[in-house]
Amino acid sequence: MNNSSLSLSISSLYQSQQAGHFIKNETVQGLAEEISGKLAKTDQKIEAKKYDFIEELRSERYLTQVETTLDNLKWAESLVVIGIGGSDLGGRALIEAFYQQDAAMKVLFVGDTTDPVSLKRLLDQINLNKTVFNVVSKSGGTLETLSTYVFFKAQVKKITANWAKHFVFTTSSVSGILKEEAERHSVMVLPVPEGVGGRFSVLTPVGLLPALAIGIDIKKLTSSAYEFSQNSDSRMMAKDLAKAYYELFHQNIKIAVMMTYSVQLQEFARWYRQLFAESLGKNDTGILPIKAWGPADQHSQLQFYNEGTPLQSVLIIKVENRQDNFVLSDIDVPEAQYLEGKDFNQLINLEAEATATSLTNHGRPNALLSISELDEKALGELFMLFELTVVYLADLFEVNGFDQPGVEESKKLVNQALSK
Repeated sequence: MNNSSLSLSISSLYQSQQAGHFIKNETVQGLAEEISGKLAKTDQKIEAKKYDFIEELRSERYLTQVETTLDNLKWAESLVVIGIGGSDLGGRALIEAFYQQDAAMKVLFVGDTTDPVSLKRLLDQINLNKTVFNVVSKSGGTLETLSTYVFFKAQVKKITANWAKHFVFTTSSVSGILKEEAERHSVMVLPVPEGVGGRFSVLTPVGLLPALAIGIDIKKLTSSAYEFSQNSDSRMMAKDLAKAYYELFHQNIKIAVMMTYSVQLQEFARWYRQLFAESLGKNDTGILPIKAWGPADQHSQLQFYNEGTPLQSVLIIKVENRQDNFVLSDIDVPEAQYLEGKDFNQLINLEAEATATSLTNHGRPNALLSISELDEKALGELFMLFELTVVYLADLFEVNGFDQPGVEESKKLVNQALSK
């Protein structure tokens, strides 16, 4: 039985009475045997517990470690996360989804750029005496992370000899620069599971420490993700998405737009971009992920999506019910009387549905993902939905979904230039 907070409608991806760029019946039939066989192999790997990003959710050991660490940081008023890519985007997505003005600890992010302006802006927002820095990197050697760490280490050492208490490292328990630094200076450490790559690590201590710092129920977050991965009906959502993206690829539609109608999910869409791009963009194949935001991009990108070169499919995400909402009343503008009694939750969801209908009317493939309410259960499921979609797609494309050689080369080139 599926009691997921998510529901997916994919009918507007497929051919109907209308002409357009939908998935054709002959495409479905031509790929059916290949897709069925490859998806079954992925399911076998899931059942055989081959994916550590799923299996690590079985244990609550990380929850306890994160809770203990945060208990030691109650003196701090700010937690600054220093990371980039998978060490950064998942945490940002969690904090934006559940931002709380009155949280006991303010959570900020830095380290995803070497632009000094970002450092200055952060320094203007914090009191170093009451700030702890969470440095997140499995290896510790990532240039942006390492340079930001040594900068803030130097700043903190100017104000206290006990600088180490201002740092927590989320890193490998086996080896690496941060592990060695922690051992030299007795810095608190949280583990990054060895078998979980950065872009799949949001539901490990990488994302859980900043999440808990603002009061997110991390047990509910992780347990809902795990339950989603074990439910055949829930997994079918991921298989349906993966199947459709693969079929679209074979019709030369190789761009997948995620258009979120929620300010809480803008950072989630950035996390999705990394997940798809790094996992699938290999061997001259893959799907290019694009981030769009509704309703703002109805007034910009939608023009191209409806009438431009048919390059993309669009996945629209809407939230059915929001905790915060406002009803329009006492309207004294004659031209706006039609809005009397309407609420903003209703308005934004009508706009999401209108965008989907508009795309369908223009013959453009689109799908609609609805979230009943954006709480920890829904967000845990949402992360798992796209992680599963990616592993299904990786097997469909026959690529390694867990490496990123195209990223590693640029890192080496920068380090070579610096060493000269």
